[in-house]
Amino acid sequence: MILSVKEIADTIGCRSASYRMISTLLTDSRSLCIPDETLFFALRTNVNDGHRYVAELYRRGVRAFVVESVPEIMGDVADAEFLVVENALAALQRLASYVRSMVDIPVVGITGSRGKTVVKELVYAALMKAGRKVVRSPRSWNSQIGVPLSVWRLEQDTEIAIFEAGIDHCGQMEILKDIIRPTIGVMTEITDEHDGGFDSREQKIAEKRRLLEKCDTVIEGSDNMTVAGRILEALGESASLLGGVAEVSTRLDVHDGVNDCLMIYDEFTADFASLVGALDFMQRRKTASRRNTVILGDLLHREGEDTGKLYGKVSSLLQMAGVDRLIGIGEEISRHFGEFDPLMASEFMATTDDFLEKYNISHFDSELILIKGGARMHFDDIRRRLETPRHQSILEVNLDAVVANFNTYRSLLRPQTGIVAMVKASGYGTGALELAKTLQSQGAAYLAVAVVEEGVALRRGGITMPIILLNPVTTNYQALFAYGLEPAVFSVRELEMLVEEAARYGRRNYPVHIKFDTGMHRLGFIDNEIDDLLKLLHSTDRVRVSSAFSHLATADCLDEDEYTESQFAAFERMTGALAMGLDYGFKRHILNTAGIMRYPERQYDMVRLGIGLYGISPLPSAATALSLKPVARLNSTIISLKKWPSETTIGYSRRGVLDKESVIATVPIGYADGIDRHLGCGNARFVVNGHPCPTVGNICMDLCMIDVTGANAEIGDNVEIFGLDAPIEVLAETLGTIPYEVLASVSPRIHRIYYRE
Repeated sequence: MILSVKEIADTIGCRSASYRMISTLLTDSRSLCIPDETLFFALRTNVNDGHRYVAELYRRGVRAFVVESVPEIMGDVADAEFLVVENALAALQRLASYVRSMVDIPVVGITGSRGKTVVKELVYAALMKAGRKVVRSPRSWNSQIGVPLSVWRLEQDTEIAIFEAGIDHCGQMEILKDIIRPTIGVMTEITDEHDGGFDSREQKIAEKRRLLEKCDTVIEGSDNMTVAGRILEALGESASLLGGVAEVSTRLDVHDGVNDCLMIYDEFTADFASLVGALDFMQRRKTASRRNTVILGDLLHREGEDTGKLYGKVSSLLQMAGVDRLIGIGEEISRHFGEFDPLMASEFMATTDDFLEKYNISHFDSELILIKGGARMHFDDIRRRLETPRHQSILEVNLDAVVANFNTYRSLLRPQTGIVAMVKASGYGTGALELAKTLQSQGAAYLAVAVVEEGVALRRGGITMPIILLNPVTTNYQALFAYGLEPAVFSVRELEMLVEEAARYGRRNYPVHIKFDTGMHRLGFIDNEIDDLLKLLHSTDRVRVSSAFSHLATADCLDEDEYTESQFAAFERMTGALAMGLDYGFKRHILNTAGIMRYPERQYDMVRLGIGLYGISPLPSAATALSLKPVARLNSTIISLKKWPSETTIGYSRRGVLDKESVIATVPIGYADGIDRHLGCGNARFVVNGHPCPTVGNICMDLCMIDVTGANAEIGDNVEIFGLDAPIEVLAETLGTIPYEVLASVSPRIHRIYYRE
């Protein structure tokens, strides 16, 4: 939609005489594309406050803002429009409701737990094939913010709209229903997703059904293709339009590529709207060391649409995104090569086979590569050509789960309490950089790493947020200062060395984090060292205390509360003495993941979120109660199948002895990959086709064997070592250890894939 600032102001209860035309609503400053046509909504959330970014956006050319108060730092901004409202989110939702009222068309509203996006994309692709002008939610924009932004995309000549509605608490659907006002209501499969936000499954279903209350047609079902067909029929179209339309993958993967390239592989519907989202994701991974390349296929478009105009818009979009190189693949995009900026390095070809014949790995070096094309273009062949050779086993890391877990713990904290996100030990084995980028986007206060090298790697990968260095003993002070890593200091000797090095490198007021030993008895200042600490701090301006912290030894031990309370008392005493001795303030933090859950009154200024961020609770049954999502899934594949008679021995030392005729699968993962040898000989079960399959014989260095009798297994089938169907906690219990160790033990030679839905 395109409206004037005046019309928008009238709608949300403000005054403005400005006829500046607005085509884009923005809630995330990093997604800015067209400044002079943008209206920024400064939303306050549990994670962040949009008012912090108003001044930056003004400097970047934005001149229209919806705010709850005008930031004091703005100065003379007479050319800007500030629409002051009581609640910016409510204003955004009110504006979307007004836009919805401007069109009288069939609107499909889809809710449920699983399948919403797939059903929406099936119907969208079929309607585009039929030549209908359709607006739908980009990707999975189904939240209290995403739905209004989706509805804004309506235009006067839109024929059909399809919007998703997702909720995680009571009271949310009523707001979304009033914005969407569906004429056709759809309920897909209901699962345990977001059960934790409701008193019961029945309550959640009842809340979702509110979307369907005033619909002319209601459709329910769990088979995506069947539901999509019924929606088409309700819209007056034939379900046969689905012929040749494939179910889309909602995944967007990040892979390591050849020659220091990083690949973003997007399998979502290939149309202009989803290209916008993919380029936004790409921009957040840009670094100065890599040029930006897009490999783009023909875009899905409405039958009869002016494709020349479409690819002209694509060209403008690529320029705004800072793309350096374009490789266009497909007959449509090749035919319109003249629409693209001649200053951009670009080449065009008709088919994927043409690309594979022309390009090899030597044609790509130090590039951030977005690969986006339709399902029928077989761009997966391009991905395989350009990704680094990888182990047959994969650790999949779900970045959406990271966000969900972060926000779950965020909801337990006061709005002013910051989160220090622990990404040390390579993100507990999952790989730190992609997690850090995700957490930086979510508004974490700090990242925490163990050693200088980990912090340097994050900085080189483009991380700009504050980083605490927990184990600062180092000889590489040059890197520490050059990359802005903030050391934890645990002794007078360490602080003296740091002061000397700060003087050597000309640093003043360098931030440090003072570590107190309140009962862990590992590292940290103790009571009788505080006077010496203060004396040294008073003698120099080379360092400045940014925070003081300590580690809880027994927060996850329900029978050790008395000891934990003694640590809190010691922390109060020590930080109080430090505060009395300094003439400036500093932040305090002592709670770990278990502490966040058990001692909310001890939040202080920050908390440190560790294993809970990865979907694993340090407390029994708490993961279920909090609806934590497992972040990591370790998969391998079956490379051999053999049927052996009873009494056959399997593996080294003949430790595996079959007690019946069995089908034995060989899996290319072993103790060199992090599979502890104690998991052999039936002590663990890996999942194949939904069946738990026990290990047989000893775990080998690079291989293991499992009994897949009854699992209908075939060569190439997936084997889940741990993940959704094989909880990592079970493996840890078997080994008599903690999930931290199992996760952190996954070998670096196991390929990591990062994805978002």
